[in-house]
Amino acid sequence: MHASPTLKRSFRLSLVAAAIGVSVLINARSAEAATYDVNLAFTGGGTASLVGTVDLPLGNYTIMNGAPNPFTAVNLTLTVNGTPYSLVQADTSLIFGTGQFLINANASTLIFDTANSDAMDPADLTFRTASTNDRYIIGSNGIPAFEAAYTSAGDVLNENITFPVQFGTIVPEPSSLVLFSLGAGAFLMRRRL
Repeated sequence: MHASPTLKRSFRLSLVAAAIGVSVLINARSAEAATYDVNLAFTGGGTASLVGTVDLPLGNYTIMNGAPNPFTAVNLTLTVNGTPYSLVQADTSLIFGTGQFLINANASTLIFDTANSDAMDPADLTFRTASTNDRYIIGSNGIPAFEAAYTSAGDVLNENITFPVQFGTIVPEPSSLVLFSLGAGAFLMRRRL
């Protein structure tokens, strides 16, 4: 049994309207913060891993002289020698002088870089706990490029990184998956009708 032409047209218009609606939601979401998945592991005097998510709007950022950071949420777990720490804050107080910490938050990856830094002009971004001095630092100062964990369970320093470095990958929005599903459904229905 075949559907009437009016029913086919109504169905197609419904799919187009749904696709436009989802597209509007995606564009509105892109003005908000994007979520990036972080999954790092490093060694140097111990073992450390950093996993979780950070949120910030898409864009390019240059942080100088302790300026505010663009992160809207930090939900990271730093594990040092088997002991976990919940990192919930970004801190730019170790970026000053001519040191610059550069962030490229694009539609697929979160890239960190530094510029104009040295021992007197550091560009070190810190992620820390809410109530203790346990922290993860990435940047450049007297050491050209490093990441480090400083915690009550021990310190881990990795000098084997090169800037720019990929810090995270974007977490796909559910609305993107819905739009893809609508498109695939429309294609399959078109073939059936």
